[in-house]
Amino acid sequence: MLVRPATIEDMSQVYDLLNALRMESIWATIPVTPIQPYVNAHLLMILHDPEQRLVVADREGELVGICRGTISSHEYLPGLRYLAERDLYVLPRYRGFVVGKALWGDLLAWGKAQGAYGACYGKITRLTEKRCVEEVMWRVFDQEPIHA
Repeated sequence: MLVRPATIEDMSQVYDLLNALRMESIWATIPVTPIQPYVNAHLLMILHDPEQRLVVADREGELVGICRGTISSHEYLPGLRYLAERDLYVLPRYRGFVVGKALWGDLLAWGKAQGAYGACYGKITRLTEKRCVEEVMWRVFDQEPIHA
């Protein structure tokens, strides 16, 4: 399995993975259907934005996971740049095989190389049949993660 930056050729599979993420999250309960041309246009903007990174886990041409992050500036501390995780998804049949860790590790290394102070991300703390409880975490690079 190869973790690599997404390309234009990946957009159809990326869209499918994002839709699968939506269907497994609280967003599935909201009666709004994504518009694929709009999502694809947005994904193309992400690919060309130096402040964003979208990586995929590629298993012989099949994308089995995605991870996206943005370099953001703190609203009240403009000099504090941090990595904000936006999407992290791995197909159910590939969970438990460190695919998510590999994707997140790539994003963390990229964020650190971009000069980010740390990372803000969601951590699933409880999963039930109908609901996912996510906790916001804050991690200063080279330190243990803490609750935000």
